[in-house]
Amino acid sequence: MLPKGFKVGGVKCGIYEKGVKKDIAVFVSETPASAAGMFTKSVTKAAPVIFDINLLSKSKKINAVIVNSGCANACTGKKGLDDAAKMAQLTQKAFNLPDNSVLVGSTGVIGQYLPMDKIVRGVEALKNAVGTKSIDEKNAAQAIMTTDTYPKYISKKFKINGGLATVWGCAKGAGMIHPSMSFNGLHATMLSYILTDAYIETKTLQKCLETAVKQSFNCISVDGDTSTNDTVIILANGASGVKLSGANLKTFQNALNEITLSLAKDIARDGEGATKFVEIEVSGAASAACAAQIASTIATSPLFKTAIFGRDANWGRIIAAAGRAGVNFDPYKADIFVGSLKVCKKGQAVVFDESKAKKILNKKEIKITLNLNDGKYSAKYYTCDFSLDYVKINADYRS
Repeated sequence: MLPKGFKVGGVKCGIYEKGVKKDIAVFVSETPASAAGMFTKSVTKAAPVIFDINLLSKSKKINAVIVNSGCANACTGKKGLDDAAKMAQLTQKAFNLPDNSVLVGSTGVIGQYLPMDKIVRGVEALKNAVGTKSIDEKNAAQAIMTTDTYPKYISKKFKINGGLATVWGCAKGAGMIHPSMSFNGLHATMLSYILTDAYIETKTLQKCLETAVKQSFNCISVDGDTSTNDTVIILANGASGVKLSGANLKTFQNALNEITLSLAKDIARDGEGATKFVEIEVSGAASAACAAQIASTIATSPLFKTAIFGRDANWGRIIAAAGRAGVNFDPYKADIFVGSLKVCKKGQAVVFDESKAKKILNKKEIKITLNLNDGKYSAKYYTCDFSLDYVKINADYRS
Protein backbone atom coordinates (compact mmCIF):
# COMPACT_ATOMS: atom_id res chain seq x y z
CA MET A 1 0.00 0.00 0.00
CA LEU A 2 1.35 3.40 -0.99
CA PRO A 3 1.80 6.16 1.59
CA LYS A 4 -0.75 9.00 1.50
CA GLY A 5 -0.19 11.71 -1.07
CA PHE A 6 1.83 9.57 -3.48
CA LYS A 7 0.96 8.04 -6.84
CA VAL A 8 3.13 5.86 -9.04
CA GLY A 9 3.02 4.12 -12.40
CA GLY A 10 4.96 2.46 -15.18
CA VAL A 11 4.46 2.04 -18.93
CA LYS A 12 6.25 0.82 -22.06
CA CYS A 13 7.68 3.61 -24.19
CA GLY A 14 9.77 1.44 -26.51
CA ILE A 15 13.32 1.72 -25.16
CA TYR A 16 13.19 -2.06 -25.24
CA GLU A 17 12.30 -2.56 -28.88
CA LYS A 18 11.32 -6.19 -28.48
CA GLY A 19 8.56 -7.59 -26.29
CA VAL A 20 6.19 -5.81 -23.95
CA LYS A 21 8.65 -4.79 -21.23
CA LYS A 22 7.62 -1.65 -19.34
CA ASP A 23 10.56 0.75 -19.35
CA ILE A 24 9.64 4.08 -17.78
CA ALA A 25 8.25 4.77 -14.31
CA VAL A 26 7.35 7.77 -12.21
CA PHE A 27 6.95 8.32 -8.46
CA VAL A 28 4.96 11.48 -7.67
CA SER A 29 4.19 13.31 -4.43
CA GLU A 30 1.11 15.56 -4.50
CA THR A 31 2.95 18.05 -2.29
CA PRO A 32 6.65 19.01 -2.06
CA ALA A 33 8.52 16.35 -0.08
CA SER A 34 11.73 16.33 1.91
CA ALA A 35 14.28 14.37 -0.08
CA ALA A 36 17.51 12.51 0.59
CA GLY A 37 19.69 10.36 -1.60
CA MET A 38 22.72 8.12 -1.74
CA PHE A 39 24.68 7.51 -4.93
CA THR A 40 27.49 5.42 -6.35
CA LYS A 41 31.01 6.29 -5.24
CA SER A 42 32.35 5.19 -8.61
CA VAL A 43 34.27 7.97 -10.37
CA THR A 44 32.41 6.89 -13.51
CA LYS A 45 29.07 8.42 -12.60
CA ALA A 46 26.12 8.28 -14.96
CA ALA A 47 24.40 11.52 -16.03
CA PRO A 48 21.32 10.94 -13.80
CA VAL A 49 23.56 10.52 -10.76
CA ILE A 50 25.38 13.78 -11.48
CA PHE A 51 22.06 15.54 -12.13
CA ASP A 52 20.52 14.29 -8.86
CA ILE A 53 23.55 15.15 -6.72
CA ASN A 54 23.54 18.69 -8.13
CA LEU A 55 19.80 19.12 -7.64
CA LEU A 56 19.79 17.80 -4.07
CA SER A 57 22.62 20.16 -3.17
CA LYS A 58 20.35 23.09 -4.13
CA SER A 59 16.77 21.95 -3.54
CA LYS A 60 15.65 19.77 -0.65
CA LYS A 61 11.99 19.71 -1.69
CA ILE A 62 11.18 17.25 -4.44
CA ASN A 63 7.86 16.29 -6.05
CA ALA A 64 8.77 13.37 -8.30
CA VAL A 65 11.33 10.91 -9.62
CA ILE A 66 11.26 9.79 -13.26
CA VAL A 67 13.16 6.57 -14.08
CA ASN A 68 13.84 4.63 -17.27
CA SER A 69 15.28 1.18 -17.89
CA GLY A 70 17.02 -0.12 -21.00
CA CYS A 71 19.58 2.70 -21.23
CA ALA A 72 21.90 3.79 -18.40
CA ASN A 73 22.66 7.24 -19.85
CA ALA A 74 26.22 6.69 -18.59
CA CYS A 75 29.43 7.84 -20.30
CA THR A 76 27.32 10.11 -22.51
CA GLY A 77 28.98 13.49 -21.83
CA LYS A 78 27.16 16.81 -22.06
CA LYS A 79 24.36 15.33 -24.16
CA GLY A 80 23.66 12.81 -21.41
CA LEU A 81 23.40 15.58 -18.81
CA ASP A 82 21.14 17.60 -21.12
CA ASP A 83 18.94 14.54 -21.67
CA ALA A 84 18.67 13.91 -17.93
CA ALA A 85 17.60 17.52 -17.42
CA LYS A 86 15.11 17.19 -20.28
CA MET A 87 13.58 14.10 -18.61
CA ALA A 88 13.03 16.15 -15.47
CA GLN A 89 11.57 19.10 -17.38
CA LEU A 90 9.17 16.88 -19.33
CA THR A 91 7.94 15.38 -16.05
CA GLN A 92 7.53 18.80 -14.44
CA LYS A 93 5.39 19.94 -17.36
CA ALA A 94 3.33 16.74 -17.63
CA PHE A 95 2.44 16.72 -13.93
CA ASN A 96 2.33 20.51 -13.45
CA LEU A 97 5.16 20.51 -10.91
CA PRO A 98 7.47 23.34 -9.79
CA ASP A 99 10.84 23.89 -11.45
CA ASN A 100 13.76 21.94 -10.00
CA SER A 101 11.47 19.46 -8.25
CA VAL A 102 12.11 16.25 -10.24
CA LEU A 103 14.92 13.75 -9.82
CA VAL A 104 15.86 11.26 -12.54
CA GLY A 105 17.17 7.72 -12.75
CA SER A 106 18.32 5.40 -15.52
CA THR A 107 19.52 1.82 -15.81
CA GLY A 108 20.61 -0.39 -18.68
CA VAL A 109 23.40 -0.41 -21.24
CA ILE A 110 26.33 2.00 -20.72
CA GLY A 111 27.52 4.30 -23.50
CA GLN A 112 24.25 4.74 -25.35
CA TYR A 113 22.20 7.95 -25.60
CA LEU A 114 18.64 8.04 -24.36
CA PRO A 115 16.08 7.78 -27.19
CA MET A 116 14.47 11.09 -26.24
CA ASP A 117 11.57 10.75 -28.68
CA LYS A 118 10.54 7.60 -26.79
CA ILE A 119 11.08 9.27 -23.41
CA VAL A 120 8.75 12.09 -24.51
CA ARG A 121 6.04 9.58 -25.43
CA GLY A 122 6.60 7.68 -22.19
CA VAL A 123 6.21 10.71 -19.96
CA GLU A 124 3.01 11.67 -21.79
CA ALA A 125 1.66 8.14 -21.35
CA LEU A 126 2.48 8.21 -17.64
CA LYS A 127 0.10 11.13 -17.08
CA ASN A 128 -2.80 8.69 -17.45
CA ALA A 129 -1.04 5.67 -15.97
CA VAL A 130 -0.35 6.69 -12.36
CA GLY A 131 -2.41 5.86 -9.32
CA THR A 132 -2.50 4.36 -5.87
CA LYS A 133 -3.67 0.82 -6.63
CA SER A 134 -1.60 -2.33 -6.22
CA ILE A 135 -1.33 -2.67 -10.00
CA ASP A 136 0.22 0.81 -10.18
CA GLU A 137 2.85 -0.22 -7.62
CA LYS A 138 3.62 -3.37 -9.60
CA ASN A 139 3.82 -1.47 -12.91
CA ALA A 140 6.28 1.04 -11.46
CA ALA A 141 8.46 -1.68 -9.96
CA GLN A 142 8.42 -3.63 -13.25
CA ALA A 143 9.32 -0.60 -15.34
CA ILE A 144 12.67 -0.09 -13.58
CA MET A 145 13.73 -3.74 -14.01
CA THR A 146 16.44 -4.92 -16.41
CA THR A 147 17.55 -8.54 -15.91
CA ASP A 148 15.47 -8.93 -12.74
CA THR A 149 13.13 -11.90 -12.83
CA TYR A 150 10.45 -10.35 -10.61
CA PRO A 151 9.43 -6.89 -9.31
CA LYS A 152 10.63 -5.97 -5.82
CA TYR A 153 8.47 -3.73 -3.65
CA ILE A 154 7.29 -3.68 -0.04
CA SER A 155 5.44 -1.45 2.42
CA LYS A 156 5.23 -1.16 6.19
CA LYS A 157 2.97 0.83 8.51
CA PHE A 158 4.10 2.21 11.85
CA LYS A 159 2.37 4.05 14.71
CA ILE A 160 3.72 7.10 16.49
CA ASN A 161 1.80 9.06 19.16
CA GLY A 162 -1.52 7.73 17.96
CA GLY A 163 -0.76 8.52 14.33
CA LEU A 164 -0.27 6.01 11.55
CA ALA A 165 2.34 6.42 8.81
CA THR A 166 3.58 4.23 5.96
CA VAL A 167 6.95 3.53 4.36
CA TRP A 168 6.94 2.02 0.86
CA GLY A 169 9.93 1.04 -1.23
CA CYS A 170 10.86 -0.63 -4.49
CA ALA A 171 14.18 -1.71 -5.91
CA LYS A 172 15.76 -3.29 -8.95
CA GLY A 173 18.99 -5.12 -9.43
CA ALA A 174 20.29 -8.53 -10.47
CA GLY A 175 23.71 -7.88 -12.02
CA MET A 176 26.51 -5.32 -11.68
CA ILE A 177 25.65 -5.41 -7.99
CA HIS A 178 28.16 -4.40 -5.35
CA PRO A 179 26.82 -1.06 -4.14
CA SER A 180 29.16 1.37 -2.45
CA MET A 181 27.09 4.45 -1.79
CA SER A 182 27.47 7.81 -0.09
CA PHE A 183 26.17 11.33 -0.67
CA ASN A 184 29.46 12.68 -2.03
CA GLY A 185 29.63 15.48 0.49
CA LEU A 186 26.20 16.21 0.10
CA HIS A 187 25.48 6.38 -3.59
CA ALA A 188 22.55 -3.86 -14.79
CA THR A 189 22.54 -1.34 -11.52
CA MET A 190 20.95 -1.09 -8.15
CA LEU A 191 18.13 1.44 -7.92
CA SER A 192 15.74 1.96 -5.02
CA TYR A 193 12.97 4.49 -4.46
CA ILE A 194 11.42 4.87 -1.02
CA LEU A 195 8.33 6.90 -0.12
CA THR A 196 6.85 7.83 3.25
CA ASP A 197 3.93 10.00 4.30
CA ALA A 198 5.59 10.92 7.58
CA TYR A 199 7.09 14.40 7.96
CA ILE A 200 10.84 14.54 8.60
CA GLU A 201 13.23 17.39 7.90
CA THR A 202 15.84 16.85 5.22
CA LYS A 203 19.06 16.59 7.22
CA THR A 204 17.56 14.04 9.58
CA LEU A 205 16.07 12.13 6.65
CA GLN A 206 19.52 11.93 5.07
CA LYS A 207 21.01 10.52 8.27
CA CYS A 208 18.23 7.94 8.55
CA LEU A 209 18.78 6.86 4.96
CA GLU A 210 22.54 6.53 5.46
CA THR A 211 21.95 4.34 8.53
CA ALA A 212 19.52 2.11 6.64
CA VAL A 213 21.70 1.77 3.53
CA LYS A 214 24.80 0.92 5.57
CA GLN A 215 23.17 -2.27 6.88
CA SER A 216 21.33 -3.21 3.70
CA PHE A 217 22.21 -2.11 0.16
CA ASN A 218 25.87 -1.57 1.04
CA CYS A 219 25.98 -5.17 2.32
CA ILE A 220 25.01 -7.04 -0.85
CA SER A 221 26.97 -8.33 -3.79
CA VAL A 222 26.10 -10.37 -6.87
CA ASP A 223 29.33 -10.05 -8.85
CA GLY A 224 31.55 -7.49 -7.11
CA ASP A 225 30.98 -4.83 -9.80
CA THR A 226 29.88 -1.42 -8.57
CA SER A 227 27.58 0.31 -11.05
CA THR A 228 27.82 3.76 -12.61
CA ASN A 229 24.17 4.38 -11.69
CA ASP A 230 23.58 3.03 -8.15
CA THR A 231 20.97 5.25 -6.51
CA VAL A 232 18.69 5.28 -3.48
CA ILE A 233 16.19 8.12 -3.13
CA ILE A 234 13.70 8.70 -0.31
CA LEU A 235 10.85 11.21 -0.31
CA ALA A 236 8.89 12.20 2.82
CA ASN A 237 5.79 14.35 2.20
CA GLY A 238 4.15 14.49 5.66
CA ALA A 239 0.68 13.69 4.29
CA SER A 240 -0.10 11.36 7.20
CA GLY A 241 0.26 14.20 9.71
CA VAL A 242 2.86 12.17 11.62
CA LYS A 243 5.89 14.29 12.48
CA LEU A 244 9.17 12.57 13.22
CA SER A 245 11.75 13.95 15.61
CA GLY A 246 13.63 12.97 18.73
CA ALA A 247 12.52 9.67 20.26
CA ASN A 248 10.01 9.10 17.44
CA LEU A 249 12.83 8.63 14.99
CA LYS A 250 13.71 5.19 16.33
CA THR A 251 10.37 3.74 15.24
CA PHE A 252 10.77 5.21 11.76
CA GLN A 253 14.40 4.10 11.54
CA ASN A 254 13.42 0.53 12.40
CA ALA A 255 10.74 0.54 9.69
CA LEU A 256 13.15 2.01 7.15
CA ASN A 257 15.84 -0.52 8.08
CA GLU A 258 13.33 -3.34 7.59
CA ILE A 259 12.25 -2.04 4.18
CA THR A 260 15.79 -1.55 2.84
CA LEU A 261 17.10 -4.86 4.18
CA SER A 262 14.18 -6.77 2.67
CA LEU A 263 14.73 -5.14 -0.72
CA ALA A 264 18.50 -5.67 -0.53
CA LYS A 265 18.09 -9.38 0.22
CA ASP A 266 15.67 -9.69 -2.69
CA ILE A 267 18.30 -8.25 -5.01
CA ALA A 268 20.84 -10.85 -3.87
CA ARG A 269 18.24 -13.62 -4.19
CA ASP A 270 17.48 -12.51 -7.74
CA GLY A 271 21.12 -12.25 -8.81
CA GLU A 272 21.66 -13.05 -12.47
CA GLY A 273 21.61 -16.82 -12.87
CA ALA A 274 21.54 -17.36 -9.10
CA THR A 275 20.37 -20.66 -7.65
CA LYS A 276 21.34 -19.95 -4.03
CA PHE A 277 20.97 -17.02 -1.61
CA VAL A 278 23.89 -16.84 0.82
CA GLU A 279 24.16 -15.01 4.13
CA ILE A 280 27.74 -14.58 5.32
CA GLU A 281 28.35 -13.68 8.95
CA VAL A 282 31.80 -12.82 10.24
CA SER A 283 31.84 -12.75 14.03
CA GLY A 284 34.44 -12.42 16.77
CA ALA A 285 36.28 -9.66 14.93
CA ALA A 286 38.47 -6.97 16.48
CA SER A 287 36.30 -4.22 14.94
CA ALA A 288 33.11 -3.81 12.95
CA ALA A 289 35.12 -2.54 9.98
CA CYS A 290 37.33 -5.65 10.01
CA ALA A 291 34.30 -7.93 10.09
CA ALA A 292 32.63 -6.07 7.22
CA GLN A 293 35.76 -6.11 5.06
CA ILE A 294 36.24 -9.84 5.45
CA ALA A 295 32.55 -10.58 4.83
CA SER A 296 32.64 -8.45 1.67
CA THR A 297 35.76 -10.20 0.39
CA ILE A 298 34.23 -13.65 0.86
CA ALA A 299 31.00 -12.52 -0.80
CA THR A 300 32.86 -11.41 -3.92
CA SER A 301 35.15 -14.42 -4.24
CA PRO A 302 34.43 -16.26 -7.51
CA LEU A 303 35.95 -19.43 -6.08
CA PHE A 304 33.68 -19.32 -3.03
CA LYS A 305 30.61 -18.52 -5.11
CA THR A 306 31.25 -21.33 -7.61
CA ALA A 307 31.75 -23.77 -4.73
CA ILE A 308 28.32 -22.79 -3.42
CA PHE A 309 26.87 -23.44 -6.89
CA GLY A 310 28.57 -26.84 -6.94
CA ARG A 311 27.37 -27.67 -3.41
CA ASP A 312 30.96 -28.17 -2.33
CA ALA A 313 31.79 -27.48 1.33
CA ASN A 314 35.25 -26.25 0.35
CA TRP A 315 35.96 -24.18 3.45
CA GLY A 316 39.50 -23.49 2.24
CA ARG A 317 38.07 -20.95 -0.20
CA ILE A 318 36.45 -19.11 2.71
CA ILE A 319 39.58 -18.86 4.85
CA ALA A 320 41.67 -17.98 1.78
CA ALA A 321 39.34 -15.11 0.86
CA ALA A 322 39.39 -13.86 4.46
CA GLY A 323 43.18 -13.97 4.43
CA ARG A 324 43.47 -11.59 1.47
CA ALA A 325 40.91 -9.11 2.80
CA GLY A 326 43.62 -6.78 4.10
CA VAL A 327 42.64 -7.39 7.71
CA ASN A 328 45.07 -8.68 10.31
CA PHE A 329 43.76 -11.70 12.22
CA ASP A 330 45.07 -15.05 13.43
CA PRO A 331 43.75 -17.77 11.08
CA TYR A 332 44.57 -20.42 13.68
CA LYS A 333 41.82 -19.06 15.92
CA ALA A 334 39.13 -19.19 13.23
CA ASP A 335 36.16 -21.56 13.10
CA ILE A 336 33.94 -21.98 10.03
CA PHE A 337 30.39 -23.28 9.85
CA VAL A 338 28.25 -24.24 6.85
CA GLY A 339 24.79 -23.87 8.30
CA SER A 340 25.13 -25.46 11.74
CA LEU A 341 27.89 -27.83 10.60
CA LYS A 342 31.43 -27.02 11.75
CA VAL A 343 33.82 -27.64 8.86
CA CYS A 344 36.93 -25.93 10.20
CA LYS A 345 38.26 -25.55 13.75
CA LYS A 346 41.07 -23.17 14.68
CA GLY A 347 41.98 -22.74 11.02
CA GLN A 348 42.44 -26.44 10.37
CA ALA A 349 40.45 -29.34 8.97
CA VAL A 350 38.00 -31.29 11.09
CA VAL A 351 36.19 -34.46 10.20
CA PHE A 352 32.64 -33.63 9.14
CA ASP A 353 29.81 -35.46 7.43
CA GLU A 354 30.11 -34.59 3.70
CA SER A 355 26.59 -35.88 3.02
CA LYS A 356 25.19 -33.56 5.70
CA ALA A 357 27.15 -30.67 4.21
CA LYS A 358 25.76 -31.49 0.76
CA LYS A 359 22.23 -31.53 2.18
CA ILE A 360 22.73 -28.05 3.68
CA LEU A 361 24.19 -26.74 0.43
CA ASN A 362 21.25 -28.16 -1.53
CA LYS A 363 18.99 -25.62 0.16
CA LYS A 364 17.94 -22.40 -1.59
CA GLU A 365 19.16 -20.30 1.34
CA ILE A 366 22.49 -20.97 3.05
CA LYS A 367 24.30 -19.37 5.97
CA ILE A 368 28.09 -19.34 6.22
CA THR A 369 29.67 -18.30 9.53
CA LEU A 370 33.31 -17.40 10.09
CA ASN A 371 34.15 -16.85 13.77
CA LEU A 372 37.55 -15.20 14.14
CA ASN A 373 37.48 -15.58 17.94
CA ASP A 374 39.42 -12.33 18.15
CA GLY A 375 36.92 -9.76 19.48
CA LYS A 376 33.26 -8.86 19.96
CA TYR A 377 32.31 -7.37 16.58
CA SER A 378 30.39 -8.92 13.72
CA ALA A 379 29.04 -8.09 10.27
CA LYS A 380 26.77 -9.68 7.67
CA TYR A 381 26.89 -9.70 3.90
CA TYR A 382 24.38 -11.13 1.45
CA THR A 383 25.24 -12.68 -1.88
CA CYS A 384 24.41 -15.52 -4.26
CA ASP A 385 26.22 -18.26 -6.11
CA PHE A 386 27.88 -18.02 -9.53
CA SER A 387 26.17 -20.29 -12.04
CA LEU A 388 26.69 -21.06 -15.71
CA ASP A 389 23.70 -18.83 -16.47
CA TYR A 390 25.45 -15.77 -15.02
CA VAL A 391 28.12 -16.10 -17.71
CA LYS A 392 25.51 -16.63 -20.42
CA ILE A 393 23.45 -13.60 -19.38
CA ASN A 394 26.44 -11.25 -19.30
CA ALA A 395 28.23 -12.66 -22.33
CA ASP A 396 25.55 -11.21 -24.61
CA TYR A 397 23.93 -8.55 -22.41
CA ARG A 398 24.37 -5.78 -25.00
CA SER A 399 23.85 -7.82 -28.14
